Amino acid sequence: MSEAHAVADLLIFDIGAEQFALSLPAVRQVLDSALVHRDRRVFDDSVGVLRSGATFIPIFEPSRALGASCRAVDPVVLLLEHAGAHVGLLVDHAEASLAVSAASARDLSGLGSLDGVVLGALRPADRWVTLLDAGALVEALLDRRSSHAA
Repeated sequence: MSEAHAVADLLIFDIGAEQFALSLPAVRQVLDSALVHRDRRVFDDSVGVLRSGATFIPIFEPSRALGASCRAVDPVVLLLEHAGAHVGLLVDHAEASLAVSAASARDLSGLGSLDGVVLGALRPADRWVTLLDAGALVEALLDRRSSHAA
């Protein structure tokens, strides 16, 4: 099967008025009403942490990497993993997964400050959805990208 005909499973989620998508395998869990300990001392720039066994996972507002803010009073937490790092991302709502053809995405990989995090956009229904690179998103939330280096 050619790359243009490849199908990807995506998790669609809302942040404010925007819709975003991540590769479904990159999302380890979707947690409703997660108990986030609001303590910024554990991880700089996080809104708090989620305890998973003996591990503390930093939870971040999406505005840190995406420029969009949650509106929900009780947001959903997406647990993401990349290169051994785990983070939580607050989102307003997470929808069921969607299988899409790679050929249906428009390339938006050169968007200035979001370069690397945004891969493209697709329109599976009546709204545009911004396709994100999960690894780059985790790195941006943890502020590890080389573009942030002094």
